[in-house]
Amino acid sequence: MTDFPAIDWPGIAPETSVRISARARHVRLRVLPPGKVELVLPKRHDSRLLPGFVQQHRQWLIDTLARMQVEHVQQQAQRVSPADLYLPALDELWRLEYRSGGRNSWWARAGRGLLVQHKNDEWERVLQRWLAERARQTLGPALLTLAAELDFTCNGYAIRGQKTRWGSCSSKKMINLNWRLLFLPPEQVRYLMVHELCHTVHMNHSTRFWALVEKKQPDYKVLDAAMRKAGRLVPAWAL
Repeated sequence: MTDFPAIDWPGIAPETSVRISARARHVRLRVLPPGKVELVLPKRHDSRLLPGFVQQHRQWLIDTLARMQVEHVQQQAQRVSPADLYLPALDELWRLEYRSGGRNSWWARAGRGLLVQHKNDEWERVLQRWLAERARQTLGPALLTLAAELDFTCNGYAIRGQKTRWGSCSSKKMINLNWRLLFLPPEQVRYLMVHELCHTVHMNHSTRFWALVEKKQPDYKVLDAAMRKAGRLVPAWAL
């Protein structure tokens, strides 16, 4: 098992992990909220080169961790129950009401109203469950429609709440979508779906994969860059 290389961290060292990825073509570093560092490795890699690689990116890691930790503190301060909930992916605005109760549940009301019943101040959990259900009702069928439109074979979908991925595709051509996609603009949601549908043909990020993405989504580079910052569009209580 490969360990994360030791480097000189200023102050308290962050939580680190190492992940082997079948899709990865190169060694890369990721900083995950609220302040974790992940080293992603392809199946074939030279472990002897890893300490130098991490040391080379040390300052970038320090700067990125500091920025992410500040953003996390700011987000935590903003964890207040919203009166309205706008879902850009669907262009839907929901009016929210809250009440304490013996169990967590919700009821949809006329005119896109939503009554959130929660116990022990668990309104966030209720809203997240409702969002997952809303994504199941809307994003899932939209994915299948897009697959048919672009001539892909998709054998089904699931709605999940992954912490670090917007979507994924299995070797059985099953696609997972993150319910937090509801907070993204429609064009970015569509691109994410196209991206995962292309993985039903190429289970990697090879040149052929990106050529297929470009064929189905000519402006994919702009959208792919936007997806790297899309996490900022998700409210703190939904993270």
